[in-house]
Amino acid sequence: MPTSRRPGYAPVIFDDHIWSQDVTRTSAHGRWVATSTRREYDRRGCPVTALRRCEEEGVDGTRLPGCVKVYLPPPAGRFGMVFRIARDESGTKLAMLAFGVRHPPRHANVPSVYKLADRRLNAR
Repeated sequence: MPTSRRPGYAPVIFDDHIWSQDVTRTSAHGRWVATSTRREYDRRGCPVTALRRCEEEGVDGTRLPGCVKVYLPPPAGRFGMVFRIARDESGTKLAMLAFGVRHPPRHANVPSVYKLADRRLNAR
């Protein structure tokens, strides 16, 4: 059954440039989480039950109106993906904005997945 018609799953679009940036900057475990998730999403789509709404304005200053996220590995893993909703002639899809650590330690010099998504969505 094509991904766009699979009940309970949303088709996902990956931008290869964004994907490469995010997978390159993560740990070996993060790469494993990202690649295994992408393989599954390419094959089946993202389970709609795993999606959570992003805060429109986060306490960290991020702005992600209309975006959704997943925690990886499910149900509440350390990593996450943030998506914007994309529509075209074939229907509604999830366009990946970012992959990364959801809440990096303060001493770590890496942006959260939410800050990466905010920069890309709002061109900052």
